[in-house]
Amino acid sequence: MSSMARQLPLELPETPPRYDRASFVRAESNDAAWRAGEAWLQSSEPALVVCGPSGAGKTHFAHALIEGLDAATLTANALAAAPYGDGLAIIDNMPAEDPHAFLAAFESGAAEGRRFLLVGEGHPGLWSGGLKDLRTRLEAAPRANLADPDEELIRAVIAKGFRDRQVAVSAAVIEYAAPRLPRTFAAARAFVALADRAALEEKRKITTPLVQKLLDNLSEGDPAA
Repeated sequence: MSSMARQLPLELPETPPRYDRASFVRAESNDAAWRAGEAWLQSSEPALVVCGPSGAGKTHFAHALIEGLDAATLTANALAAAPYGDGLAIIDNMPAEDPHAFLAAFESGAAEGRRFLLVGEGHPGLWSGGLKDLRTRLEAAPRANLADPDEELIRAVIAKGFRDRQVAVSAAVIEYAAPRLPRTFAAARAFVALADRAALEEKRKITTPLVQKLLDNLSEGDPAA
């Protein structure tokens, strides 16, 4: 393998993640969560819990769900520290360090008609810090539970990534890559960027042999790191 290909993972630029609806890929593995989110938007419930493992796309889900609506984005600690204003708020990185202060801010906001998307890893009951009233609130809230992306969703993310770059690849390329990548959105998107760059620098199409070389190289370093 060329030295160029060996260095590609280290040279991938750091780009900010896109959290818009256009880049959110719907699939069977996240369909129930999306429907739960849409139902919440039509309800009067003050909070929607968005939970799941690391890398499941929770923050992207929350932003895509309320795209076009006026909303603030802040951490759980920031909400606990001070009021944020009116309307919707995505509260990322649950739980808060001070559960009592967080519950007080949440209850005050809910009483004034504010609505919250509470986003975090794991079971929401564990976000309460042992505070029974907060645990009751969290477990009673509607929930959008995201799982790790399955292979179908990874294939869809790869295919969309190439379409967005206006790069034509065969179905065989995607079928080869999907089961060999870590099942994370970051890995799928990094692979697309890596393959596109390798093809440009080697002045060749993205083919299964090229992808095989790249993935052999990526075993030396995770593209999602």
